[in-house]
Amino acid sequence: MNKISEETLGHLKKIEKSLIEKKCEQIEALDLREVNSYLSIFVLATVKSETQGRSVAKDIEKYMKPLKLAERRNHITDLPKDATGWILLDYGEICVHIMTEEMRNYYSLERLWGDAKVINL
Repeated sequence: MNKISEETLGHLKKIEKSLIEKKCEQIEALDLREVNSYLSIFVLATVKSETQGRSVAKDIEKYMKPLKLAERRNHITDLPKDATGWILLDYGEICVHIMTEEMRNYYSLERLWGDAKVINL
């Protein structure tokens, strides 16, 4: 399998930095390229509240939006105030999942994609 490009690693490190600065927990990056033909990288993070999740998403969006990557979702400002506890930021190769602990435990993406390699940032 191809190595992850330096450019992508740079984006992942910036995303991780934003998640850490916003006090997210259980931050993980999973390389899904060998597990699924149409997925690349998932970044998972747990937040204490939906408000924290929206704040984190806005911070990441400030960095990613100018890069003009394949973002396929509504702008973060269009999200309802009563979001479900799971915000997905889709930038083509990188998908960022910002979830409350309840949603993270319920959907257990790490278990679902258990064959994926963990990316050490």
